[in-house]
Amino acid sequence: MQGSGAAADARPAFTHSAFFYDSDTAYGSTLAAFVRDGLARDEAVAVAANAHCTGLLRDALAADAAEVRFLPADEWYVRPVRTIAGWSQLLRTAASSGRPFMRLIGHTTPAHGARSWVRFESALNESLAGLRGHLLCPYDRSNLPPETVSTAARTHPRLYDDGWLESVGYEPPERLLTELPEPPYPVTGEPVIAVPVHDSVAGLRAQVRARAAAEGWLPPDRVENLLLALSEVATNGIRHGGEHRELRVWLTDDAVVCEVTDDGRVPPGPLAGYLPPRPGRIGGMGLWLVQQLCDAMAIRSVDGLTRARFALRRSPA
Repeated sequence: MQGSGAAADARPAFTHSAFFYDSDTAYGSTLAAFVRDGLARDEAVAVAANAHCTGLLRDALAADAAEVRFLPADEWYVRPVRTIAGWSQLLRTAASSGRPFMRLIGHTTPAHGARSWVRFESALNESLAGLRGHLLCPYDRSNLPPETVSTAARTHPRLYDDGWLESVGYEPPERLLTELPEPPYPVTGEPVIAVPVHDSVAGLRAQVRARAAAEGWLPPDRVENLLLALSEVATNGIRHGGEHRELRVWLTDDAVVCEVTDDGRVPPGPLAGYLPPRPGRIGGMGLWLVQQLCDAMAIRSVDGLTRARFALRRSPA
């Protein structure tokens, strides 16, 4: 199983593939060949998998397993954009250390079919574009629902199913993320704060900080994350939104939920918050940073109104 299905000299900068298998034997033997091919080319290799799959691959690799970095899936797959940031860091670190290419094997979280993770699989085709690596995502057809397997063909440009082939069902991220918008964090009842957003975020921060401290919304470090996320989202609305902007805050049983609305003419694109800032570029961190800080974020534009809703759980995952 060669890494990209093409000659080594013709490898693309970044490849994202799905690997379909039906047995533990096929899993171990196929991925071991993928890993060993990379090691033979002096490529770095990392695997994010659960304990069972890690054991299968370690057994298949034998002594070669010592050359692979293994990451526990339950720690790696917590929030989609945090995982994208992790893959990006691994690829950049490999490049800076002089490795020509990196192979990654990634098993998505147990919430595999959740919309957030389908969007993640699609978005990283753009998020990691330009970095030199191959991310291969295994799918166990014997245990996964058929719709999960079919969705993989929509989010992975290449497939491995007893051989490499292009995915005829692949959809560009901009289109798929538009078709599958992120569900906003649910709230009920009236907000505890509902105020206009003027041309500065200082007053918003002060009001939210005072209420959060007095009423014990979150632990102190989480309050700081909330304020930073609020600053970034509100500043984004001030810079790019319309004239009418509002902040609303809800307290639910498990989270603090904020929403900034604006009537800007040009809403954020479907990949907003998924694209890492370019190295050396000043700015562009806002929504990407919010995705790292928060437990949920959704941006929706309907009837000329954009709603950016984000949430921090009282007990972080």
